[in-house]
Amino acid sequence: MSDKPSLAIVGAGRVGQTLGVLLARAGYRVVAVHSRTRESAETLAGRVGAEVVGSPEAAAKAADLVLLTVPDDVIEPVCAEIARRGGWGPGKAVVHTSGAHSLDSLESAREAGAHVGSLHPLQAFATVEAAMETLPGSTFGLEADGEPLRGWLTGIVKALDGRPLWLKPGDKAVYHAAAVIASNYVVALFACAAGLLEALGMDRDGASAALMPLTRGAVANLEKIGLPGALTGPLLRGDVGTIKRHLTALDAMAPEVASLYRLLARHTLPLAVERGLSTEKVAEIGRIVG
Repeated sequence: MSDKPSLAIVGAGRVGQTLGVLLARAGYRVVAVHSRTRESAETLAGRVGAEVVGSPEAAAKAADLVLLTVPDDVIEPVCAEIARRGGWGPGKAVVHTSGAHSLDSLESAREAGAHVGSLHPLQAFATVEAAMETLPGSTFGLEADGEPLRGWLTGIVKALDGRPLWLKPGDKAVYHAAAVIASNYVVALFACAAGLLEALGMDRDGASAALMPLTRGAVANLEKIGLPGALTGPLLRGDVGTIKRHLTALDAMAPEVASLYRLLARHTLPLAVERGLSTEKVAEIGRIVG
């Protein structure tokens, strides 16, 4: 078998479009595309020189490796549909791109003799064009049930200038929770902070514009300095008075946000300890936010 398998993509949404285009640019041959919406399939096929096929099993039969880039809830039924229609067999391989689902969702393909795995980009896919800029260099959570699939996935990650993170059975839930916290919940925290400024009379766009340089600077510090060095703020300084004033104001205006502030402070204290915050200050702040 070739070191670069022929590819089929089932599901031409943001993930499928991004992976398809970048892998085609890296020299992979995308031979077939199928998607629930034919327009999406035609868009991707036109960009990578592939054929649009009318069914997922036709895509599976056309390629060595199928990228099943469909929503999480339909991975198992789509895989089973392909199995029922004879799309899987020895010499075939399929991976899904879910960060949360295990390989169990591909069991019907495995039973038919195909190799199964997962390829999850640890990256946000807000739009296809934005993801094409940010995906190279990202970490990929990987699973494979053996060769040649393990080698194929290693090659794909290398072609995308990525970093492989091989996961063991049972790792997926914690791995994906980490991804959600570092990505989705950062957006939620930003929205929470913007909401506080909105409560002071700013509109959402103005609040976002005011906070964005601060958030961008924090992320830049994380990248350049790492943990715990990127931490700044009153908790690191042991500024008990400021923390008390924050909580007094938040308890009065936004009690749910005050609870979130306390929770985040408790999770921040270990970082402050690493940076040298005194035992006395840790105890005092712990009493305030506990």
